[in-house]
Amino acid sequence: MYVKIRTDGAVGIGRGSSGEEEIAIGYGEAHMISAALDKLAQTARNYKQTYKKTTDVGSGNKIEFERSDEGMITVSGDGQSFICTESEIRELANLLKNLPPIEVAPSSDYAHKIPLSGGKCVIVKNNSDSISLRLPEAALLKVSLASSLDSKFFEEHIHIGQKELWIKRTSDLKWSLGVDGSGVKFTAYEIESLSSGLHNAILDVLMDLVKSMGTDKLADIRIKSQIQRIEQDTKKLLGEHKNAKSITKSLTKKSKKVLESGIDAEERTQNFIAMCRHVYSDLEPSFLEPLFDLFSSVFVAET
Repeated sequence: MYVKIRTDGAVGIGRGSSGEEEIAIGYGEAHMISAALDKLAQTARNYKQTYKKTTDVGSGNKIEFERSDEGMITVSGDGQSFICTESEIRELANLLKNLPPIEVAPSSDYAHKIPLSGGKCVIVKNNSDSISLRLPEAALLKVSLASSLDSKFFEEHIHIGQKELWIKRTSDLKWSLGVDGSGVKFTAYEIESLSSGLHNAILDVLMDLVKSMGTDKLADIRIKSQIQRIEQDTKKLLGEHKNAKSITKSLTKKSKKVLESGIDAEERTQNFIAMCRHVYSDLEPSFLEPLFDLFSSVFVAET
C-alpha cells in the first residue's frame, strides 16, 4: 500500500492505483485512520469498523475496515477496496502516523492578500494587468485553475449574479483569467506560482479572521456567533426551498470546519475551498450570489 500527500493537500491511499482509484482522506484525518488501523491489526478474527470522514475529499463519506475469519484485512472507501495482510496494515498505519508536515508554498508575485475594499481581499496580477477578487471568487478560480492543468484546451465561465469570472487555456503555454471585461494573461511557467499564490492568499485571509477572534475566554463565543450567523442567514436565503433544511445543515457543518479553533491553517484553507466548490457545483446557480455575499462577509475580518 502507498500513502501520498496530493497536490490538493489531501492524503491518498492505494495499491497500484492513482487519482480516482485511490481512497482519499483529509491531511488532518491521517492520525485517526492510523489509530483505527492499529486497532484493527490487534483484533481477533471477524472484526468490522466504520470511520466517517470529517472532510469532503474523495467521492465517499466513510472508510470501512474489515478483518475476515482468515485474517486478511480489507480497507474500503471512495468505491475502492484493498485487501491487505496484517503486516501491511501495520506498515500503512505507521506511514499515516508519520506523515511529513505540509510545506507552505512560497509566496507569489501573481496573487496575494490585499486590504479589504468593497468586499475584495485578493489580487491577481501580472505585468500591468490585475483583477481584484472576493474570497469565494478566489477559491473558485483556484479550483478552476487546477482543473485546467491537465488539459490542452480549457474554458470556463462562472456566473455569480451579474458578475462573470472566466478562465481560459488556449494552448500548452497560455492561460488567461479575469472578471467581466478585465483579464490577466499567464504562461505555463507562471501558472504554478499563481496557483500557490491564490492558495496562500486565501489562507492568509482566513488566518486574519482567526486572529481577529482572539484567544481570550470569549473567543469560542465569537466563533459560535459566526457559525450561528451562517446557519440563520442561509436558512433565510433559502426560504421555502424543498432542500433548505439539509443545505443549511450541510453548510453549517462545513463552516465549523473553517471557523472552529484547533484546525490546522492548511486544512482550514482546504475546507473553505471545498465549501465554495460545493456551493458552485452542487447547489442551484441562483443561490451562488447570495451565499457568496454571506461568505465574503463572515469569513473575512473587517479591517
